[in-house]
Amino acid sequence: MKIAILSRWNTACGVSFHAESVGREWVKNGHSLTVFAPNNIRPIEKDEGYVIRCFSDEGDHTETFFHTEPFLETDYEILVVERLEWVPLEPLKEIFPEIRKRAKIVYVVHERKLPTNPLFYEFEWDAIVCFDGRYKQEWLRRFDKNKFHIIPYPTGYLSKGDKQKARKELDLPLDKKTVFSYGWAPELHIFPILSVMQRLNESFPFIYLILAEPKYIVADIERLRTYEFIELRHELPPLERIYTYLHASDVYLMHKQKDEIRKGEAVIPSSILMCLGALTPVVTSDTEFSSLFDREVMKYSNEDELHRLLIRIFEHDKVIAETLTSAKKYVTEHSPEKIAEEFVRLFNQLLWQ
Repeated sequence: MKIAILSRWNTACGVSFHAESVGREWVKNGHSLTVFAPNNIRPIEKDEGYVIRCFSDEGDHTETFFHTEPFLETDYEILVVERLEWVPLEPLKEIFPEIRKRAKIVYVVHERKLPTNPLFYEFEWDAIVCFDGRYKQEWLRRFDKNKFHIIPYPTGYLSKGDKQKARKELDLPLDKKTVFSYGWAPELHIFPILSVMQRLNESFPFIYLILAEPKYIVADIERLRTYEFIELRHELPPLERIYTYLHASDVYLMHKQKDEIRKGEAVIPSSILMCLGALTPVVTSDTEFSSLFDREVMKYSNEDELHRLLIRIFEHDKVIAETLTSAKKYVTEHSPEKIAEEFVRLFNQLLWQ
């Protein structure tokens, strides 16, 4: 099958991770793949030979450009579009009729809510893929119910690591408890929990290992170095490297503020799903952000709960084994291989119509 994807790619971003997860599986299974990608705003890896960077990333407010030739000269029969509003819409709209003549077009919904740009609704899709019923319920307000298909967001690959080996590779203490966090919004995900982490360190000395690349962060992260238990590393790593950090850690902590999600918005915890396959215990805020999960992660509602939960993990509480059993089951059922297969089944249905 000849497949094309219009999406971010090799970028630190949940949309990019989704496209890469299914796209690379299609390549492994013998399908032809072309990726139409924007300029890379947060690069994590070198591009493969099938990646063509041919338009500007409007989510980055760069100077707008759009090259039509790759869309019109490449041979493909399926086009998967992810997060349309990050694409210059006017020039894409001009060539869209030509694209529709050559390919079935599938839209993957990443948006938290329906787009407000009226131009978005001038594009016609052969199928619309939603990650779960929350997205579908919202988008049914504007699109034909027969176009919708539920295909869950994939996890990272299942890969249990060797903690001591990973710590040696990363030059970390071999015998010290380690909590790991990473991202590019420390003002939301790190700073609000520093007081509880400080309190935890007084009774259970540990390392709080934080990855943050200052090039892409507005907040002043250097002040984190004033905390003696924090190890701050400037890095924006690919998934394989993130897995090494996860394997070296006792817990992956993803804090979320309640007001990060507005009423009526649907969200997918892509950063957690990406990391779940490493089988490192995940601790996260009990908000709408984590509502997808039941026992696959450990949740807290306030600082005291977070403090107690981290102590339980440090003391090897049985909750760890129970959580990782559930996480492994979830990853097995939502692996990149299985999600990519679901897309291929959809493509075949469209091509046979």
